[in-house]
Amino acid sequence: MTVHRFAHQAMGTFFEILIVGGEAGYAGQAAQAGFAEIDRSDRLFSRFDSRSEIYQINRLSPGGRMIIGVETFQCLTQAEWARRETGGAFDVNVRGWANREHPDTSVTPGVRPDAAFELIERAAGYEIQRRNGRSGAIPALALDLGAIGKGFALDAAREILKDWDIENVLLHGGTSTALATGSAPAYEETGGGWPVGVGGGWPDLGVPGEIVLRERALSGSGTEVKGQHILDPRTGKPAGGHVAAWAAHRSAAMSDVLSTAVMVMSADEVETFCSVHPEVSVLAVVKYGECRAYNWT
Repeated sequence: MTVHRFAHQAMGTFFEILIVGGEAGYAGQAAQAGFAEIDRSDRLFSRFDSRSEIYQINRLSPGGRMIIGVETFQCLTQAEWARRETGGAFDVNVRGWANREHPDTSVTPGVRPDAAFELIERAAGYEIQRRNGRSGAIPALALDLGAIGKGFALDAAREILKDWDIENVLLHGGTSTALATGSAPAYEETGGGWPVGVGGGWPDLGVPGEIVLRERALSGSGTEVKGQHILDPRTGKPAGGHVAAWAAHRSAAMSDVLSTAVMVMSADEVETFCSVHPEVSVLAVVKYGECRAYNWT
């Protein structure tokens, strides 16, 4: 059976949609609808575009509020869940805590509120409020959805493809996050799913070269390409928890988030988190020569 493959550039990377079967023209139209949804997420979440909601949120005065759309509310709600559940290892305001983009803002080192903002759901819609902080300290606000926005966009595109009755599809963004629904043709008779390669040169560590995704998303983070580019929100310094990590979840947004969080967390923290959240699967290279798997079958 034919696999139709389509590519699109957005969010500073390349997205691909692979659709099994059907007429090529129809598959192409469905893929373009999915890409249009990814572009819409990009416009909402870009911290560089003055028209985006994230750009405008970052410029709220302490105590200031603004109305936001449902997508921004949902994405920030997921991010806040991850911040709380990982003990602060993931935080979309990590740049604010590091005080890199707001050097004129007063933040006492080691003393910061649990979150720089509050999400408010009302009958008439959704709001976000910038908090004032504790003890007179005003937290900098520099939201960056780079570690969740791509996954959120893939989830949104998958929902669009469902509306087009596309049942067997693989989506990925920049090869670092993949989301699978249904099955690739060669895997239909062996339980279904899509084969996804695991990046990185990790021979003899127990890291599989290929993982079959079944109604799941897989994201990877590491230090091989960009070095220690992930900051620990709890210290403002480069993460020192792991050298590479992969997280699987039914949501691409959450797999995206958690692969980043695991890079920050210690092995004990990851073990505790995965014991509480059996729906999450993690592969982590603790150090060169040692790989650990959690909830992985």
